[in-house]
Amino acid sequence: MKVAAFPLVLALSLSDCTAVRQQLGLALISEETELDLGRKLAAQVEKQEKPLADAKVQAYVRQVVAPLAQQSLGDRPGVEYKVTVIDDLKQVNAFAIPGGYVYVYSGLLKAAQNEAELAGVLAHEIGHVVGRHSANHVAAQYGLELLTHLTLGEEAGQLAEMAAGLAGAGALARFSRDDEREADEYGFRYLAACGYDPKALLTFFTKLDQLEKSRPSDLEKLFASHPPTPERIERIEKMIAKAGAAGGKLEKERFLKETASLRR
Repeated sequence: MKVAAFPLVLALSLSDCTAVRQQLGLALISEETELDLGRKLAAQVEKQEKPLADAKVQAYVRQVVAPLAQQSLGDRPGVEYKVTVIDDLKQVNAFAIPGGYVYVYSGLLKAAQNEAELAGVLAHEIGHVVGRHSANHVAAQYGLELLTHLTLGEEAGQLAEMAAGLAGAGALARFSRDDEREADEYGFRYLAACGYDPKALLTFFTKLDQLEKSRPSDLEKLFASHPPTPERIERIEKMIAKAGAAGGKLEKERFLKETASLRR
């Protein structure tokens, strides 16, 4: 299906790409449409990717995300978050799609050392939902006509393609640098508010920097969508210093116990 140009795009003379997507997102995708699109995309993602069969690990990750999601409701109320672990030990990645659906690969759980590192990643993805980054990108990428067809249940092939892009290194996975920075800021705030040590973000990003050098193919999806790790490390260090955030829980023992099945 060829999507007709939407007149609103021509009316926007904003120079910043993120601002353009935000304007389009607000104009084209209502809360109701975003939630409906999210449900359809989630169904496609879970057809294309294999959810982890370990119910204990799934329940644990949902337990970790719950207080973080609660913190986010002050910035964007009314979102019901649903997190799912995907069974792929080679992928060190996580992503969010419209409507509050968050996915984390089992490879990221295996790479993390404690609960605070996992919580930091989940908080970041919640930040993408709060900022409506996926919805804004969908609006800018596809326009009103296609979104109308998708929410009416048409264009199943396009929906599958869109879901594949979200889960992989495709166009939808590539948020702007401004989107990533905003998600980091939200995530940092939620992580600290839940009592975690925000320095866990630094230890995890440092680890990713090392993995990028030793296993670049395994991190292709992650670094296709996220800013270079040294840049993020520097930004998190500044946020920690500015907030005076020192200490907090790591919950290493609980994390290793709950995710032990991934390391056997």
